[in-house]
Amino acid sequence: MPEPKITIIIPTRERCDVLESSLRTVTSQDYDNLDIIVCDNFSNDDTHGVVHRANDKRIRYLNTGKRLSMSHNWEHALSHVNEGWVTFIGDDDGLLPRSVATIAEIISKTCVSAIRSSFCTYDWPSIVGNTSGQLIVPSSTGIEMRSSNQWLSKVMRGQEKYNQLPMIYNGGFINISILNAIREKTGAYFRSASPDVYSAIAISRMIDFYAYVRDPLAISGTSKHSNGHSFFSVSEQRSNQPRTKFASEGNIPFHADVPLCADGSYPLSLQVCAYEAYLQSDMLGNDVKFVSPAQQLQVIMATAGKHQSSLSEWGKIFSEKHRIDFHKTSRCRSFKSRYLRLAAMTRKVLNAVNSTIVETLPITNIHEASIAAAVIRSAPSRMDTIRYLASRLAK
Repeated sequence: MPEPKITIIIPTRERCDVLESSLRTVTSQDYDNLDIIVCDNFSNDDTHGVVHRANDKRIRYLNTGKRLSMSHNWEHALSHVNEGWVTFIGDDDGLLPRSVATIAEIISKTCVSAIRSSFCTYDWPSIVGNTSGQLIVPSSTGIEMRSSNQWLSKVMRGQEKYNQLPMIYNGGFINISILNAIREKTGAYFRSASPDVYSAIAISRMIDFYAYVRDPLAISGTSKHSNGHSFFSVSEQRSNQPRTKFASEGNIPFHADVPLCADGSYPLSLQVCAYEAYLQSDMLGNDVKFVSPAQQLQVIMATAGKHQSSLSEWGKIFSEKHRIDFHKTSRCRSFKSRYLRLAAMTRKVLNAVNSTIVETLPITNIHEASIAAAVIRSAPSRMDTIRYLASRLAK
């Protein structure tokens, strides 16, 4: 059987300082039937130079010619994929060695059209305030088949995060036929300002099952450029610049049933993003039965966390729009909040116990993090891992 065609897309915008090592994790993949698309959102820095110096014939460099929103940049990049399987990674994210070959093997052995993998996390030095970053590597292994509707239901109940769904980002690989079917039904690949969240919801509504790979194949990086960190973090290292740029780029408007905050900003809730994407993908069908504005408001408020205050103000606007008794919802959320918080804490503890956390080694970028993660995954013991890793990074 011939190797499946796999395309990796890196959308980027004026982030050449992190792009170089991110791209290196992709060009180091030992897989011939691979296309690499770097979609440059009209950068004014050395982005083109970084791509040129990579000197890899598998790379296609695209430039939008004008500044686009994130979703429109992703749309532009995906329109250049004609066959096979595709994934996106951020320009501060990366892939582990042999990830693409592993995905190709899974494709050949299964009948699924979507694959989602676990992922490592790497906080760049600019985030942790040190000269080296923090790497977390899960030790999980194996493959499970998941019901798309069942896991989408969990997300809409607040029991799981959207990144457990068959998304097209950071460890999610999707057959282009599924994405083309979404575009045929809706007119676009992405119909929300958050394309990664939208892809998770929309793809879940299009397929019955997907493969979940417990072995991490990607690294989710957080740098000073990260939109998610800029929006949701309360850390002193957070930069407001990515959030400001994102909000100024002519994004796809929020669904009419999901208002913005009083000052026009986005509500600080991933559950809001998931609900908004769910509404935007309505024409795909396969509804989750219990989803309603009142039910979602309870989940949003129960998972508000450190953004409770700002979301309470937004919740009043949302309640007025949908004629919901906000004070009744606030009273009902207490039990749900305790239940969901306990479940989330349990998952965090289990993930920490089943992971290796590296904070003291000189891992300064995502490419070094990918090498370190591979060593940790293959090492016979944790102490052997640390010694071997230290010798590798010292070279």
